[in-house]
Amino acid sequence: MLAGCASMQLPANKPQPMFDREKMATLDSRDVWASRQTLPLIATNGVCAPAGAGNFIMPQDTSQRHVPASSDRTMRYSPGDRLNLFVPGSPEFGGDYAVNADGRVILPFAGEIEAVGLSNAELTRKIEAGLIKAGAFKAEKFLISVRPVLYAPINITVSGAVFLPGRFVINNITAADKGDKAISKYGDSPIERFVAAALRAAGGVRPDADLTRIVLHRGKRTFILNWQGAFTGAPVDDVPLLEGDHIEVAEAPCFQSALVRPSQITPPGVRLFMSNLSQPATSNASSNNNRDAGSVPYGTRLLAGLVSANCVGGSRATNAARYAVLISRNPKTMETEVIQRAIEDMVLSPDRDKINPFLMPDDSIACYDSAVTDVREIATTIQSLILPGQTWRAAH
Repeated sequence: MLAGCASMQLPANKPQPMFDREKMATLDSRDVWASRQTLPLIATNGVCAPAGAGNFIMPQDTSQRHVPASSDRTMRYSPGDRLNLFVPGSPEFGGDYAVNADGRVILPFAGEIEAVGLSNAELTRKIEAGLIKAGAFKAEKFLISVRPVLYAPINITVSGAVFLPGRFVINNITAADKGDKAISKYGDSPIERFVAAALRAAGGVRPDADLTRIVLHRGKRTFILNWQGAFTGAPVDDVPLLEGDHIEVAEAPCFQSALVRPSQITPPGVRLFMSNLSQPATSNASSNNNRDAGSVPYGTRLLAGLVSANCVGGSRATNAARYAVLISRNPKTMETEVIQRAIEDMVLSPDRDKINPFLMPDDSIACYDSAVTDVREIATTIQSLILPGQTWRAAH
């Protein structure tokens, strides 16, 4: 009877939460896979892996691949970049210059030289031609040297199958790099001005990203890049980025469990909000539970998150029948989805991966007590209501 008093309306349980975390599909006898193999499981004929497949990735689509040429892999100037011009015997022409916001370098006599999108060798030839055309030097006896000093931050946009699409600044530099120390050296290695930095700035790729179709739009040119090597160890199509580049990550028809792990282009961890309060409290701090319970590595599943939240274990007689809910925001529909799981079912099930979804950024998990604990709490409440009445009657 007391257990009936403890009944409550349960949250709607989504059978396939988080944009179909693992789509159900049937593999034929020729498609052999193992969830513990070293390399990711590759689907054949466009078939997705069954739910619970631990290491799945879609095959490469080479039909529409546009591989960048070697010249496209060369670092090129963007607005804000600094360079040094050295002219033997003519110090008045030498010095450090910056590419203006309009993409030009202003030089003595040569005027404004368009620099954005040019490699260092191309800009050297263009400056040389400009100074000769201005009559400052004769072609047969003219030598110049153009050297990069510091590559500036740039603005890029990212859309598609990433967690946080938008406009971002990459290759941020410190205040020390902008000072006199930068002038004393020539050359720069801006490792944060490449594709991986842009994808990380956008929160990382989602598990439904088609890594064989990462499209880079640069003006009227388009490149289709393959970044599966970030997970398989194969070479990737890395390209240095320019101001105004746009990256679009295509969506795959399958959830790829091999992509749910830390890498160059995925989140290193998941910020997780957790609550394991057995009864209402004035604050999480008073119940020894932080408001932000911290983070777990990207690739952690719900059951491991529940262990982190102290929701698993304890007395089997009173705690084994607990259940948990996972609250997640679908990044494709932006709808909040709630999943309910019996904790003991996940612990004891041999196929627990089928009911044990991956945790995604900003997920929240909460634990509910078992019916036995609920009955105990109800009995305590009834006792607290009865005892004051008995005390009052005894006093009168």
